[in-house]
Amino acid sequence: MDAALFLAPFLAVYAIFLLAPVGQALYMSGFNWDLLSPIRQFVGADNYLRMLWGTGIVWNISHAWLPRLLVLAVTALIIRSLLRQGPSKTAAVVTGAAGVIIAVLLGFHPGPGGAWNDSGFWNSLQNTLVFTLVSTPILIALGLAMALLLNNARRGRSAYRAVFFLPYVLPISAVTLIWSYLLNPDRGLIAGALGWFGVDGIAFLSEPALAMPAIIATSVWWSVGFNMVLFAAGLQDIEPAYYEAASLDGAGYWQRFRHITVPGLSHVTVLVTITQLIASFQIFGQVYIMTRGGPGTATEVLIQHVYEAGFKNYQLGYAAALSVFLFVVMAAVAAVQFRLISKDA
Repeated sequence: MDAALFLAPFLAVYAIFLLAPVGQALYMSGFNWDLLSPIRQFVGADNYLRMLWGTGIVWNISHAWLPRLLVLAVTALIIRSLLRQGPSKTAAVVTGAAGVIIAVLLGFHPGPGGAWNDSGFWNSLQNTLVFTLVSTPILIALGLAMALLLNNARRGRSAYRAVFFLPYVLPISAVTLIWSYLLNPDRGLIAGALGWFGVDGIAFLSEPALAMPAIIATSVWWSVGFNMVLFAAGLQDIEPAYYEAASLDGAGYWQRFRHITVPGLSHVTVLVTITQLIASFQIFGQVYIMTRGGPGTATEVLIQHVYEAGFKNYQLGYAAALSVFLFVVMAAVAAVQFRLISKDA
């Protein structure tokens, strides 16, 4: 009884601010729900078919072979990790089945004369995946490197940590203003530096091939400090005696890093990886303010597509279906996080 009273406030907030919106989105996704019209027409799964299907869709084993190979490789690594942690056969089977299903689904594509019902969804999903797959390893590796350097610093460790963490506390509007100025091809600091070498300013945000790398650079500068702090906290929990004993045994820096630092940071690494994946997959602010998804649709991301479907095209039902898709992806990532952390605990 006491436990129920203790949990009641949290459960009430959880139900009101999470479960209720999810249920509302599921309900709305089954309707042709116009923002400006009181008429609600039930359409069943049509919104999901519009999002995920098209005309003239065919399956080919060679289509998107590289992403499919990466999916299978990541699946194999996760299965290996689960089996190493103990009797996790059920989790390994579920993970393997999920990886194979995703690899099979990636083989579907429009054939000659065919097209997706919503090509913008697939374009925004692809851009989101590119941003996530490129930025996440950079943010993890750079955050770890910065934490290691600060951990070995003899003076000013706290001051440097505060300086490197400072960008993370800035609002997204300030971050995008700073980087829009830096990347300006006429008056930006980067253009000025290039001018010293006789090179004209580069329109980073107007070039399709450079806009996404510019967004990634902005995001890395903004959020790497948070990962650095998490890794730095994890390094403080590693017993210094391990390093002293390894040094007495003649272990070099790389051997100490590989056999002491990496295992000691395993929990932190899992936490940073999963939270970074979730945060990267939900990118919106820096893209919408800096490029509005342009040039063309080169940087349009999934949440921007949801926003435009609901509040620009007034199609709340379809926007809800897109949101449900995003929720399922985030829930799957969170489930993997919970499984890995619970097995390591």
